[in-house]
Amino acid sequence: MSWKNLALCLGTGLVFVTGGAASAQEVPDDKYYAEKVLAEGEGWQLKNISGYAVDDDGRYYSQDIYNIKSTAREAFYQLPLHPYLQEELSASAAQSLDETIFVLDKKIVDEIALSYEKGELTEALKAIAEPADETAPKGVHKMGPFGSCSDQTFSRSKSFNLNTPISTSHNFGSGFSGTLSATGNINGSATGEVVLKIRRHKIFWVCVPYGVSFQHARAWGNVSVANGSQVNGTLNYNWSWSGQIAKPSLGSLNFFIGPVPVHIGFNLPINLGLEVAASVTGTVNYNGNQTATGAFDYTCTLSSCGGWANYNLGTNSLQPLTGSVSGRIQPTVWVQVAVRAYLYSEWLAYAQVGVRPHLYGDLWGYYGNACGDADGNGINETVSALTFNLDWRLFVTAQAAAFGGNPTQWNNLWSTPRRHIKFWDLINGGSSAIRPILGGPASTNVNTSTGYTAKMRPCWPYGDNVNYRFNWGDSTLSNVSGAPQTATAAGKAWSSSGAKTVQLTALSDSWGRQLNATTSRSVQVNGSTGTWTGWFNRDLPGGNGDYETLSDLIAGGYQVCSNPIGVECQTASGAPYTSTGEVYSCTLAGGTCTNSQQPDGICQDYRVRFLCP
Repeated sequence: MSWKNLALCLGTGLVFVTGGAASAQEVPDDKYYAEKVLAEGEGWQLKNISGYAVDDDGRYYSQDIYNIKSTAREAFYQLPLHPYLQEELSASAAQSLDETIFVLDKKIVDEIALSYEKGELTEALKAIAEPADETAPKGVHKMGPFGSCSDQTFSRSKSFNLNTPISTSHNFGSGFSGTLSATGNINGSATGEVVLKIRRHKIFWVCVPYGVSFQHARAWGNVSVANGSQVNGTLNYNWSWSGQIAKPSLGSLNFFIGPVPVHIGFNLPINLGLEVAASVTGTVNYNGNQTATGAFDYTCTLSSCGGWANYNLGTNSLQPLTGSVSGRIQPTVWVQVAVRAYLYSEWLAYAQVGVRPHLYGDLWGYYGNACGDADGNGINETVSALTFNLDWRLFVTAQAAAFGGNPTQWNNLWSTPRRHIKFWDLINGGSSAIRPILGGPASTNVNTSTGYTAKMRPCWPYGDNVNYRFNWGDSTLSNVSGAPQTATAAGKAWSSSGAKTVQLTALSDSWGRQLNATTSRSVQVNGSTGTWTGWFNRDLPGGNGDYETLSDLIAGGYQVCSNPIGVECQTASGAPYTSTGEVYSCTLAGGTCTNSQQPDGICQDYRVRFLCP
C-alpha cells in the first residue's frame, strides 16, 4: 500500500538544548586556545593548555593543569598532591550538593608541596600569595598557619546577536528511504555566563590561589526561530532519527583568574529529528513552516537546573492535503537550536537549557466493511477514510555533562498542554468512515416519543467526546454530546405521519477537530387513531431510582391499556427526558431511571403517558 502526493504541513520551533556529550578529545576550534592530553586516569586528566589571554593583557601562556571530577574522589589521592590538598578537595567534594569539576594548576600545586617540604614559601608562591581570611568562613578547615581559605566567586559572560540560517538535507536507510530537509533562520539576542569559584589554600598564614571549580552556566535572552521541514521516503515500521546538522561558534573568552588561565566557549548546535510510529508500509511526503518566539533565563549546574521560559508557537503555513492509505502513521519532526556554554572544552564540562516545540502529525486511513452499520439496515457499509490531525506542544528542557560522560537530562522542566492546530479530511467528498452511526427504529407512530442514538464508527481512532446534531426532518433539531464509542440518546415525537429523513451530523469533538460528517436515513411515522392517557407519576426517585413502568401501573390499578402503541416521557415539570442529560429509558414498557447510572447519583422525577389503540 502507498500514500500518494501526501503533503502534510508540519514545522518546528526553537530549542536551547542539544543531546549527547562531546567526543572524548573534542577541542574548541579557537586560534587563541589549544590543549593536549598528557596523562589520564579514572576521573582525572593532566593537560597542557596554551594560548593568548586576549581578554586580559594578551599574554601568551603554556601551562599544565589537572582536571578532576568531584565524584571521582579516589582521583584526589592518585595524583601527586600534598595530603593537605587531597583532604581539602575531598572534603569540598563531599560537602557539595552538585557535581563539579576542579581545575588545578600543576605548577602551583607542585610549589605548595615543595613549600611544605622546605618549611617556608617558595619564591613562586610568595609572588601570588594573598592575605589570609580574617575569620574562617563556615565549613572552611583551619589549622593554625595551614588549612583552607574561602572560595571566591568569579563570573564571565558574553552577549551575542543571532542571525543564523538553517539549510540541510539528509538521506536515510534501515527501513526509511528518502530525505529529511530543513530550512529557516534564527534571530535574536542572548547572553551566556559561566560562574567559577577560585580555590585557595592556606599555607604559612597566607592564601595561595591554585585552581578553579565549575559552578554553573546561565543563558538568557530573546530569540525567534522560523523553520521549515520536509520529509520524503518509505517506511515499514516504527522509526526515529536525530542528528546534529551544524554548530556555529558564538565566540570564546580567554583570561586569567589569578595565576590560572581559563578558557570559556559558546556555540550554537543545531539538531534535526524525525520520529515515526507506523502500522503500515507506505510513503511519506510532508512539509510546512513554523515560528517560535519568546524569552528564557535558566541556570544549570552539572546536576540541577532551574529558571523560567515563556514561549509561543506562531502561525503555521497551512497547505491543501491529498493522499491515500489504509492504516495509521504518526510522524513528529523537530529542529533544535541550542546556546551552549562550556569550560575549556565541551568534553570537560558544559551545561545548557532550552525550549523544544514538537509538532505531532497523525495520518489515519481505512477501507473496508468492518466499521459498523450507520443507517440501521442491518448490513455494514463499505467505507473509507483518510484524515490528518496536527497538534503541537512546547517543552522546556535542560542537560549537562562532564568528562565526556552521558549527559544528565531534564526533558520536561515545564511544558504547555498539548494543543490542536488543525484536522483535515483528505478525501474529495468526505471520508465515509467519519459519518456517525444513527441508531433507533425504522418506524414509529405519530405523537410517540421514540429514542434514537448517536455514536462514531468503531474504527474511529480518537477518544475525545463528540458533539452531534439530529435534524429530525421537520425543521426541528437536537444537539447531544458523548464519548465516541458510547451510544448517546435523543428522543423525538413527530406530530405528523409520513416518511421523515433523519440526519445525524458529527459536528466536532472536544479536542477541536471539525468533522461535519452526516449520516441520513428514512423513518416511517405511522398515523394513529389511538387515544393518549393522562400523565402517570406513581414513583419518586428515592431508593434505586424512578420507575414509571407499564406493568407497575397496571398492577397498581391505574387506567392504562395493556397494549399501547405509543409512549411519551418527560420530567414532572414537563421537560423532555432527552434534555436532562441523564441515562433514561423510554419504551412501550414505560420509563425507567436508575440512580447509580447518573453523574450525580440521583434521578430527576419523571412522568409518562401512553397512546392506547
